[in-house]
Amino acid sequence: MKLVLSLLAIVLVNGVSYSQTCDPPRIVANTNTDNIFSPEQEMVLGELTLQRLSREFRPVRDAELLAYIEEIGQRLLKKFPIADLKYTFHIIEHPDNNAFNTPGGHVFLTRKLISFANSEDELASVIAHELGHAAVRHGSQDISAAMKAVLNVTSLGDRADVIEKYNRLIENARTKRAPARRGHQNEQQLEADKLGFFAMVAAGYDPNASFTFFDRLTESEGKTGNWFSDLFGNTRPEQKRLREIAKATEQLPQSCRDGRAANATENFLRWQADVVRYRDEKRVENVPGLIWKRSIDPKIRSDVSLLKFSTDGKMLLAVDDSSVTVVDPDSAKTILQIPTSNTANAFFTANNSQIVLITDNLRFERWDIATSDATEIRELSLRRDCWEEQLSPDGKYLACIDQATNINVIDTRTGQRVFERKKFYPLSAFEYFNWLLRTFSDRVSDVNFFRIGFSPDSKYVIFSRSERHRFRFRVDNVVVDRSENTAFAVDLKIMKQADVGGDIKKVAARPYAFIDSERIIGSTDGKLESGGIFSFPSGKRLKKMEFGAQWVRPTANSNFLTLGPLADASIGIYDVEREKVVGALNKKDIAVWNDRLASEAASGKIVVDQFTYNEANKMIEPKKLATVDLAVGKMTDVRSAEVSEDFSWAALSTRTRGGVWNLKSGERKVFTRGFLSAVVDNTGASVAQFPKFQKDEQSLALLNPVTGQGQVIRELPSHGARQYGRFLLKRTSTTPPDKNAQASSEGSDDDSSAEAEARLRSDVKLEIVDWLKNSTIWSRDFKGRVPRYSFDSYSGRLVLYWSLTSEEGKARLALNPDLKAAAEKDKTLDSNFLIDVVDSFAGKNVGSFILETGRGSFGVGNGISERDWLVLNDSQGRVLVYSLSTGELRHRFFGSKPAINPISNHLLLETFPGDVSLIDLDTGEKINDLVLKGTLAFSRFSLDGKRLFLFSNEQTAYAVDLSKVPSIGRQTVF
Repeated sequence: MKLVLSLLAIVLVNGVSYSQTCDPPRIVANTNTDNIFSPEQEMVLGELTLQRLSREFRPVRDAELLAYIEEIGQRLLKKFPIADLKYTFHIIEHPDNNAFNTPGGHVFLTRKLISFANSEDELASVIAHELGHAAVRHGSQDISAAMKAVLNVTSLGDRADVIEKYNRLIENARTKRAPARRGHQNEQQLEADKLGFFAMVAAGYDPNASFTFFDRLTESEGKTGNWFSDLFGNTRPEQKRLREIAKATEQLPQSCRDGRAANATENFLRWQADVVRYRDEKRVENVPGLIWKRSIDPKIRSDVSLLKFSTDGKMLLAVDDSSVTVVDPDSAKTILQIPTSNTANAFFTANNSQIVLITDNLRFERWDIATSDATEIRELSLRRDCWEEQLSPDGKYLACIDQATNINVIDTRTGQRVFERKKFYPLSAFEYFNWLLRTFSDRVSDVNFFRIGFSPDSKYVIFSRSERHRFRFRVDNVVVDRSENTAFAVDLKIMKQADVGGDIKKVAARPYAFIDSERIIGSTDGKLESGGIFSFPSGKRLKKMEFGAQWVRPTANSNFLTLGPLADASIGIYDVEREKVVGALNKKDIAVWNDRLASEAASGKIVVDQFTYNEANKMIEPKKLATVDLAVGKMTDVRSAEVSEDFSWAALSTRTRGGVWNLKSGERKVFTRGFLSAVVDNTGASVAQFPKFQKDEQSLALLNPVTGQGQVIRELPSHGARQYGRFLLKRTSTTPPDKNAQASSEGSDDDSSAEAEARLRSDVKLEIVDWLKNSTIWSRDFKGRVPRYSFDSYSGRLVLYWSLTSEEGKARLALNPDLKAAAEKDKTLDSNFLIDVVDSFAGKNVGSFILETGRGSFGVGNGISERDWLVLNDSQGRVLVYSLSTGELRHRFFGSKPAINPISNHLLLETFPGDVSLIDLDTGEKINDLVLKGTLAFSRFSLDGKRLFLFSNEQTAYAVDLSKVPSIGRQTVF
């Protein structure tokens, strides 16, 4: 159950008292439920549920860390009613402060929750609550009720039967609705609370820990209300629950309580620190049948998203997808590299002795540069998540606007809120809906609904409503309602509001930057001439100048700012003294200090230039000083991956960089910009599709591993052409273009591109072209909407998905009398699909069938196909295996990233990150497991079916002899 307000709701409303007995409380509320699962069957259900959750989190697999919560769990379990389940405890990586239980005795604790707990007693109170659910078997009771209502199932058989019924429940969940019994969930919470509270107190834990943990979690500040506030409805529900916890703390006799170790607090704090600091570096690799293993060199590095000089210019900070790196720009040597992902911001502290950083999931870290050690690592938690936030330059505070538009200032050292302003800027329903959409689609953005800005000395922070995403309602051309400017500043030295005046509200609504703690630069409206320097916090204009941009950032030199975008570049350097842009570059970020400029080259290296200002052309002139190679971490955005048949060559690309590697040596032979797709032969010769870039049109290019060069062999249309191995899939409109529409979009490349793609969604001719022979193999005209499709580049098979509720789907169905007859017998056509599979090598349709989804109980994603197999990913975290000839659903497995053996009936898929299973498709049973150091990025069986190629996000390649992979025996896969 989710750890929200229901957590630890120790509401002993029935007057339960433990003063006369040491026995656990009697289970009352759920004694009459019809649980059809035996303990053995529930264990299978638990494994299924665990597999189903595999996409949602990454488990922490450290035996020593897990042993600690296992010991707490076993101590608590001695005080619970006996249940014939094997209890398993998990620590997981997840952005929420949460704990939950699933059937089969699985208890999950997120690392953020462990960080939130102040003691072992508090953590035990959480575990006890979840064990209360497990002991009463709430999860299996709920699944039992669902199976009876949806499937009319009232009994279960062996392991295979449990698996079959569970999958059928997933596939029919929307065909029937089972109304929830009123009060059912609350009854379960009460039951778990009673059992959990009794167990933790009997096991020797402090009963007040439930109160302190729940109080901090709900931010009730110790307030529990009373009968008077209850009468007038002024007591919050969580306050009532806190009151009941307080009443229950002393009811169990001392004689019924176990003793506790004296050093429990010290042990807990040491273990908690280890959990928070844990990195998945101890993972033990296990690849049976391994022929060879090789890391590519050099590895592909991700783009640098953030660059900063230290205030003395002696160090440079660079942030990419997998690390924060500090280098010495003079010696070009790495001083410190911090492995981290999703870093939202990072700073040198004022004395340049430390690095502070914050991630998207509010993980705060402080590192000492001299010792290369972390001095603080903390998972920050808020009851209402931060939807927009910024870290102070000194790393002491996190400024946050939560989902209720409350302002919060969090002390990163304690994780506690030290300042709050409620309802800083209430949003209209229209604004809130758009804020919600932007928050989930693009959480980190230069321009959000709000702006949060710190002074460089971290003395002040300003919260303001951005001028972007505003609303304005007019009636008869008169504005009757609109978004207003507002700004709220906090003096962080005294934690009080700082009164802002003058033009601060106008300036803070638009892109601005602190020059120092007493001055900001910005503009009062959208006109360049409205720019200037303003005093802070009084808002008096000190200097007028032309200034404007969509975003602006300070640099280590207060005389320079970076801003963008410019008309012909993505980022510019603004000279405050000269009052103009003095440099322009097409980069994600740049760093400036005095006369030094750092930027990322196309190669991924960091270039440090010395620049001078040329008075004649009014721009800076750079001169290269040094080139810095950053150590490369994980590959986070694989765009294309292909391997030669003999596994000796690989063509790999991210969004911005790619190349061809000799896997016998690991050496890179060709370096290119990022490509969309590729194919590579046993000599290393590769053909790749490169998207349009600056003046270069979209094209196919030959990559020569001998010369290291690329050569265009064929230009492609800007839209509607995509390479899949040996083939091109081309889309061309069958309707003439609208000249007026075409002319109207000439001023915007983005608009014209969107319009071109829109024209290729309806009334389109689809062609499969052999680009090597330049011949069309298959084509079809589609009137109306084009069906959804996916293309298996290895097998050359195109999978078409027709919705049977669409007019196009009905027209396609009419062409096949047998399928039409079968469809007419089905009374649940809603959301079903007709599947066509076209083989490019054969140039014909090789299979068609109706895929049933139980009125949309699940959706299907991309597909791959070999021989009579069609394998699809679904929306429930499963891999579905169908027979093309019969349309029969042959197997269901929980996992992702499938690959099919083209000769033998083998399926490969990733079950958990880095855990890979090899499966026998004849029986549906697992052959063996392979464990990689990182996660699976790409896999491929050889054409003869005898070997397997794996590539991890650690940028390591593996070749496996399948004949030497031992079978672990009969084991059903989920």
